[in-house]
Amino acid sequence: MSNAFLERIQQWVGRKITESRSPAGNWLGFVLKEINEGEVALEFTVRPEMINPLGTLHGGIMSTMIDEAMGWAVHSLGLPVMYTTVNLQVDFLYGAREGETVIARAKVIRQGKKIANVSCEVFGENVSLLARGSSNLVATGIEVKYE
Repeated sequence: MSNAFLERIQQWVGRKITESRSPAGNWLGFVLKEINEGEVALEFTVRPEMINPLGTLHGGIMSTMIDEAMGWAVHSLGLPVMYTTVNLQVDFLYGAREGETVIARAKVIRQGKKIANVSCEVFGENVSLLARGSSNLVATGIEVKYE
């Protein structure tokens, strides 16, 4: 089966994404670094409004980055319906500071009839593992309109 969506979106590699279906993702202002069927790498720059009182990337923002990457990984499958997060588990292992670049690498572990299980790891500039997350996403029944 051809995945026309994936073929089209692969042309966006290296581009800052500002017009996705996700307003939260657009706010994050990430660059699509890699995308293949069931796998994605997104690059984020830590901005001043993303940090906590300790001067490091806020856990809620890190969780949003992870959730966004996992959503893109599922979306890369070219499925006919949209998926939404059922649960999100995150381990925060290290911090990133303002101005640093982080890369979230997400992969679909299993895609069933209704539930997709996805994992994500976030790496800092020095390749250290900053966070690890996992999620189950459920098929919503809302049709995806691929333009």
